[in-house]
Amino acid sequence: MRSTAILAFFWISSLLCAQKNENQQYSLPIDIPIFLSGTFGELRSSNIHAGIDIKTQGREGFPIKAVLDGYLSRVKVSISGYGKAIYINHPDGKTSVYAHLKKFSAPIIHEVRKKQYDIQSYEVELFFEPTELPVSKYEIIGFSGNTGGSFGPHLHFELRETKTQKPINPLLAHYDIQDSVRPVIHSLIAYPISEDAIVNSEKKDLQIPFQKFNDSIYVAEPIEAIGKIGLGIGTYDRHDNTYNKNGVYSITAKLNGRQIKRLQFSKIRFSDSEFLNTLIDYPRYSRTKQRIHKLFRSPGNELEFFVHLEDGLIDVETGKDYAYQIKVSDANNNNRYLFVPIKGKEQKVAILNKKMPDGKEIEPNRDYLFIYDGAEVYIPKNAVYDRNRVVLGFDNNELKIKADHVALRKAFQIKVMAPDSLVGHYLGILFENGKTGFISKNIRDNHFVAKVKKTGIYTIAQDTIPPIIIPSQLYDQRWLSNFKTLRFTIDDRETGISSYKATIDGKWALFEYDPKKKEISFNFDDYFSFQGTKHTLKISVIDNVGNESNHELEFYRK
Repeated sequence: MRSTAILAFFWISSLLCAQKNENQQYSLPIDIPIFLSGTFGELRSSNIHAGIDIKTQGREGFPIKAVLDGYLSRVKVSISGYGKAIYINHPDGKTSVYAHLKKFSAPIIHEVRKKQYDIQSYEVELFFEPTELPVSKYEIIGFSGNTGGSFGPHLHFELRETKTQKPINPLLAHYDIQDSVRPVIHSLIAYPISEDAIVNSEKKDLQIPFQKFNDSIYVAEPIEAIGKIGLGIGTYDRHDNTYNKNGVYSITAKLNGRQIKRLQFSKIRFSDSEFLNTLIDYPRYSRTKQRIHKLFRSPGNELEFFVHLEDGLIDVETGKDYAYQIKVSDANNNNRYLFVPIKGKEQKVAILNKKMPDGKEIEPNRDYLFIYDGAEVYIPKNAVYDRNRVVLGFDNNELKIKADHVALRKAFQIKVMAPDSLVGHYLGILFENGKTGFISKNIRDNHFVAKVKKTGIYTIAQDTIPPIIIPSQLYDQRWLSNFKTLRFTIDDRETGISSYKATIDGKWALFEYDPKKKEISFNFDDYFSFQGTKHTLKISVIDNVGNESNHELEFYRK
């Protein structure tokens, strides 16, 4: 009898443990077939991607569910960035993030609406204590969308360490996305690094041909070199049943069987994006938009996940042969290999009379101040990753900052003398098509001031044209009792929209703003109360230099 009780105890304990483990397993945030349009660690134009992008069949409105028990810790609404986003803290020390949502679930909407009407702003951010809004696994928390800085309907999903807020790769431990496709290697570039380095009789970057050996292995044509050289590859990953070119999980390099470099995207810091351009051949990317991963450490590269020996460079000596192996992997451990034979050989190369580049030489370890009659440029310490030349000058009210294909780590601070009349004037940047892009309206000591990370020609321009406000259909003097939404197009074709405001019967009304659609919209709901049947709607829109447009109409609604 005692043994039976003990067996029953262990059976029940094991069952409860299994149920507990089941509850601690992460579920998928959306109930549709999972295809990815973006992977963790993917190199974007301005950041290292901190999550996975789940395709939503080109549509919005799919229910989004909590992936584990927890509590709502944060909600944010923004016209840029993550748009409408939800943050849930979980008992295992992780936070799940759901971004670009179309709308929230009813309990979350209630909290958001109260805050929006309280501070009279569409953009809000709320934080919650653990006991305020508990969330259960599989609970619907919102609906997929395309809000914020999204370029198409999808769900951006992240997992983070709650304590540090460091994003971690969801594909490594919690999600197994169907993927049997090996990563692709499409380019191999060799770089002479040291002063005496030569590659295939050239002292410049060279593309090295390679051929397919079998399904997983490529073999490059032999490289003849001398001195310190580095290699770089163009690579991407694909998943089953999709054509999206996504980022890879890891790149490993071995020289004669010894690992000299490893790049692995298992965990990142948001601050790592500051060093994004040290991971790639930025001049080539700037010229051609081709992204080449450098397999050696560049100056200024302070990334924790970039592991290397001797900076990942190859010190090629005369008469020696080297076997260089590149392994590219995705999160499902699909691998692609590229073998590169290197032969140390003395070579002669024609010495060309190179013209000394124009401009001032800028070192990363100090700051600079350039003062002109009517303008200033301040270059802070560590504004560039490596020594570079920057062409600077001020003439005919145009401030020139030219640094061809140079990556900037930190923003330059610029000042340009403002005109006597400030009506509609602003600091702008000249585009190649002759148009001027808005930079700043900020004035300090009779100068327009701005922080910029773009090189180009900065000048003073003027915008005197107010924004436009156009209703999507006729609302004025109509009964709108059956309408659910009011929509208006708002746009400014020169400096862009700075702010907008709407009132109904003198009370602030919540209009959601979608810059991509150039649209503001008001939803008739319980959060705005109407008195009587005749109502007056007033909308004002202000652009970035203060030009204002107003639109007023009357409508009827019970």
